[in-house]
Amino acid sequence: MYKTIIPVLILIFLFGCGQSNQPKSQPEEAESKIIDSLISSRIVNFENSLFSIPSPHQITMTLKQQNIEYNPSYLNPTSNTLNYTNSYKKALNMGVYGADLGYLNTYDKTQEAITYFSVIKTLSQELGIINSLKKDTFERIEKNLSNQDSLLHLLSNSYQDIDIFLKSNDQGHIGALILAGGWIESMYLLSRFSENKNQELISLLGENKNPLENLIKIISLYTENNRIYQVLLEKLIALEMIYQNIEITYTYNKTEVNPEQKFTKVYSNTNITISDDVLKELIEEIKALRQFIIS
Repeated sequence: MYKTIIPVLILIFLFGCGQSNQPKSQPEEAESKIIDSLISSRIVNFENSLFSIPSPHQITMTLKQQNIEYNPSYLNPTSNTLNYTNSYKKALNMGVYGADLGYLNTYDKTQEAITYFSVIKTLSQELGIINSLKKDTFERIEKNLSNQDSLLHLLSNSYQDIDIFLKSNDQGHIGALILAGGWIESMYLLSRFSENKNQELISLLGENKNPLENLIKIISLYTENNRIYQVLLEKLIALEMIYQNIEITYTYNKTEVNPEQKFTKVYSNTNITISDDVLKELIEEIKALRQFIIS
């Protein structure tokens, strides 16, 4: 069962980082395989419940693979951090900037990525998350933004410390907000580029119907007697109501059983049906939700 730290650290630092061509040492290779497994599973644990949430890396890599031209105007300007004066807004936009950082790294915008990383570092300091890390962790991460192997090694040594920190300080809600901000920003980027009727992107947008339901369950854990979380939940539910008009069907091809490794693989095709009117409504609702977060 994967801990709160997975959406927090991987979301902020790892999604979309550049690939390294240098060979791995054996310890780094082992750690890389472990973390790759966590990323591909995209399973997070909140309040002893498991949820599946897609990674921003999946979104940004799909954009690049579809030869979508880089567009910096879709990113949340770093100057907006001056507007985030409470932990609620800081945590949400830490997730937003984490997704933006992944977008920048996917498109090899190293200088811009450094700027966004600096903003993330500042927000983590203001939220107190940085207190759980060793003094030089951020410096080492910043120096290795374009080296995925070294980054994996650094992150693997930080998971337990931050997980313990968030739990011992009753800050599970911070991890939930960071996760929500990252997912919403990823959907915003995907929706903006879906306006050109790219079917691959539209299908990926539609596939997030179930992850949105999971995100709603996560945020609902923190809404009792907390109006500001309730507002976010209501906006997510409004988006989910539009998603209800999207038809998702699955065609199962085959099942592969491996008794030795004790796992079963089920292969299937996902078919997404979205009308032009629903797509337009979905894009506008995501845009409004994202504006609510970054304003």
